Amino acid sequence: MNRAVRRAFDQAADALLAAFEKAGPFPGQEVTPALLADAVRQCFEICRQVDDSGEVLPLEEVDELGTHALECLSDLGLWAYQLNQDQARAAVEGIALELAQWIIGHGGQIAVLEPVVNALARQANATGDPATLAGLFQQACAVIAHAEPGLAANTEPARLQPWLMLHFNCAIIATRTQDPARMNAAFDLLESHLPGHCAAFYAEGVREAQKAACGDAARDAMRSRLAKWTGRH
Repeated sequence: MNRAVRRAFDQAADALLAAFEKAGPFPGQEVTPALLADAVRQCFEICRQVDDSGEVLPLEEVDELGTHALECLSDLGLWAYQLNQDQARAAVEGIALELAQWIIGHGGQIAVLEPVVNALARQANATGDPATLAGLFQQACAVIAHAEPGLAANTEPARLQPWLMLHFNCAIIATRTQDPARMNAAFDLLESHLPGHCAAFYAEGVREAQKAACGDAARDAMRSRLAKWTGRH
């Protein structure tokens, strides 16, 4: 983790800790924001040492470190939500996306998706720049490719939701780039991993594509895929 990421985390953590102290006390609450922030900083320090040394961590250690850090960031995001600290939550989830990229870069698997998915959606919603959207699309595809395999096997709706939203967001970002190759890649991922959700997604996509802001490429792609899955044009 570079200095900018650590600095952003420290600012978010300070705001969250101040809000926690003001709103408390919370009797019996063992997993406090302070403990979570300390755990994240320890993980960041290990990441820094690994990067500075050029050491190649065994994949199981990358997974263990990444999962622990993402779990702590997810819990911090939940605290931020409960304490109405929207900026802190956005910052924490953005850092989770940065950490996911670190895990990917070291060949690991991502076992905690929710804060990463939230960050991708938030950043995509905040921009209309084609280059930025293209970069977010690449990140979404990389997260899908490196997600822990067990996530795709979940059948419980609550546990499946982050995996589902990751694919939906990837597809939405792709349509906003107006690039047919990206759209086809995202739709292929959705159809491969979540076939039971394709018809509903494309039907909604066709409705959204009627808006003036949606280009012909996205409109045509949605109609074609809907016809493939439902026979409807």
